[in-house]
Amino acid sequence: MTAFLATLGGKLADTWLSLLVLPGLLYLAVAAAGSVLGHHDPFRHGLLTDRIDTMAGTPATHSPGTVVLVAVLVLVASAGAGRLAGALGGGVERLWLGDWPRPLRGAAGALTRRRAQRWSAADARYRQALTRRALRAAAETRAAPAPDTSQGPPAPDEPADRLSAPATTELGEARNIIALARPARPTWMGDRLLAADARVHQAYAIDLTSAWPRLRLLLPDTAHAEIQAARMALTTAARRAAWGLLYLLPALWWWPASLIVAVTWAGAWRQARLAVHEFAELVEAAVDLHGRDLATALGIPCEERLTAAEGLEITRTLRKGA
Repeated sequence: MTAFLATLGGKLADTWLSLLVLPGLLYLAVAAAGSVLGHHDPFRHGLLTDRIDTMAGTPATHSPGTVVLVAVLVLVASAGAGRLAGALGGGVERLWLGDWPRPLRGAAGALTRRRAQRWSAADARYRQALTRRALRAAAETRAAPAPDTSQGPPAPDEPADRLSAPATTELGEARNIIALARPARPTWMGDRLLAADARVHQAYAIDLTSAWPRLRLLLPDTAHAEIQAARMALTTAARRAAWGLLYLLPALWWWPASLIVAVTWAGAWRQARLAVHEFAELVEAAVDLHGRDLATALGIPCEERLTAAEGLEITRTLRKGA
């Protein structure tokens, strides 16, 4: 137990230092340096050295009590900034996933309808291309002469739609860039998670919202760790974006901080999209690979592959008639 508590204390200290103190110290340093430099001459480091020399020459800096008090205040302020970034990160994550607050519901609805219209138009173009390919292939098959087998077996036919296949694939990719299923959220990340639910329900008739908490209990440690890592990557990206928002404040008096905002937000947004995609893929993979285990654990016969019949029975069992 002593060893466990020592290890736990070390991990908590490392987490506190890496997530709260160090980013907070950097933030305070940028804010303090920016307040000295200002907009007019933002890269004149001589101003900083002069200010540091002036502060070092004051009698208070030679008092141990003053030094300890300032150090404690700096650490507390750094940790406070880190906690604020964590709280803002939760809000950023909700915005990314399309769970917008009530004052923004109107804008969310308008953006969702716009994305749904774009997706419907792209889906219609893709399906029309598939129909044309099928009709062209059928027409060429009817018009093709009977093969001459007197000189040996006929050569394999080339695909009749070989010229339109790349274009059709591009149309499908253009639709999937918008969303993998019809958009129901104002953001791509929110729709990516909903698409996993829709695809699982379409393939297995399983209500993923009801099944996921039970399925998680059956996953092996490796799969559980992979899914948890992808989920934490999204939280980390949202926290990075929140730090970017906090840097808007020093940008008011030191414009180079706005560059930190842009770079931090862009990198966090890219990381979040990758994390959401990986998380959704891992959730679908968990259902594909361990859906039979869930059926067996619930007492539903599933001897071979999981089908919609067993999935529907799983949904009925888990929803308890709701």
